[in-house]
Amino acid sequence: MSISLNVTNLFAGYGLATVLEDVNFAVDAGEIIAVVGANGAGKTTLLNTIAGVIPAKSGKILLGDTDITADPAHRLPAMGLTMVPEGGRLFPFMTVHENLEVGGFCRRGSPGFRAAMDEVMELFPILGERRDQMAGLLSGGERQMCAIARAVMSQPKLIMLDEPSVGLSPKMVHQVFSLIKGLAAKKGLTVVLVEQNVAEALEVSDRAYVLDHGSIVRSAPSSELADDPVIRDAYMGL
Repeated sequence: MSISLNVTNLFAGYGLATVLEDVNFAVDAGEIIAVVGANGAGKTTLLNTIAGVIPAKSGKILLGDTDITADPAHRLPAMGLTMVPEGGRLFPFMTVHENLEVGGFCRRGSPGFRAAMDEVMELFPILGERRDQMAGLLSGGERQMCAIARAVMSQPKLIMLDEPSVGLSPKMVHQVFSLIKGLAAKKGLTVVLVEQNVAEALEVSDRAYVLDHGSIVRSAPSSELADDPVIRDAYMGL
């Protein structure tokens, strides 16, 4: 089951520094939305604010009909929102299976916990093969898959991914994006994807927002942005 997300007049940053200025965007239930922009545009700050990692200075964040603006990060997975941070940030000295268990902590003890683990192993068969291996010994692509699988363990309605292509080979980048699109379709997830690989992000998403210096400067269907010569020149090197 998917859920919508609405961000209204959001200001956020670190200490006295404001990074996001009057950001507005909406994600319909079941959509894949890409947020693209240059380094330093505020993309990661946006995800961290939605995820409760850093507090909003002002504005409103609605998950479905629930105001989560002031909710801390540890409460949100049980409400259906989860995030895969840049680089995955696995626990390297824990096994793959233990990392996945951590991802499902908010569901631990529920009847669906074991079923969720079985489903994840079916969706990511390579993780079943690496089940007892230390996560720090996985390849880059395997680590990213494990990070996504760990997020899926919380049985989310909306999943946010921060730069899932970082450090991956072109072939693995394509595999990871195909996985994200297939996972969203199979589980009916809403997806917010922050990505510097603009071509791949626009290919996999339904709509996209362009974030520049902390503000949304454009939004359009992804296919429209992919064909726009200004976007291609500024963000895709074409």
